Amino acid sequence: MGYNVPGRFASVGADHRDPAQAGAFVVFAASELSYDRHDPEQQKRLIDNAFAGLGWEVPSLLASLRQAPDLYFDSISRADVDTWSAGRVCLVGDAACGATIGGMGTGTAVVAAYVLACELARAQGDYRAAFTRYEGRLRKYAQTCQAGGDRTGRFLAPGTATRIRLRNTLLSRPLFLNGMLKLGEKISSTVDLPDYPVDTSRVVR
Repeated sequence: MGYNVPGRFASVGADHRDPAQAGAFVVFAASELSYDRHDPEQQKRLIDNAFAGLGWEVPSLLASLRQAPDLYFDSISRADVDTWSAGRVCLVGDAACGATIGGMGTGTAVVAAYVLACELARAQGDYRAAFTRYEGRLRKYAQTCQAGGDRTGRFLAPGTATRIRLRNTLLSRPLFLNGMLKLGEKISSTVDLPDYPVDTSRVVR
């Protein structure tokens, strides 16, 4: 369940790991913040200040936050790199092509790991050729997956009440939801994943 006001979104849901507990997720619009990434108490204060004065269950969530032993606090952001490899080092998963919380990151990482492993086996020790083929096959696909993440913050915490109503109206329409699912399927089908005729059990050292 969630609660939205312009620029702020608070939600709570069951924790599948422990049915006796719930997890909270909040998003708020802000200019670039300066804070100590090793100081969770400072991060809690930033959230407390951002959501102070709101209704619904937000006061209870903030009260629980002050005692919470587990907190993940970060910006919705992405670092793009010009190339996924340098020397004998090659990036995979979010390190290469993170998709923020747009919903495509895990799938992209699994696909990338498969292609990289197969290209390394196929190259028989020529890791430079393997890295080149790996990135050449996947970069365009990864960038397509990343595109959805660019709108995540504005989708979760629209800047105006009108945009919140518009988003909610669209989400209540089955036609719109089906269209979103079909778009995801279309993106997933844009990458060519051949059955590599190589012995992938070999490890290149």
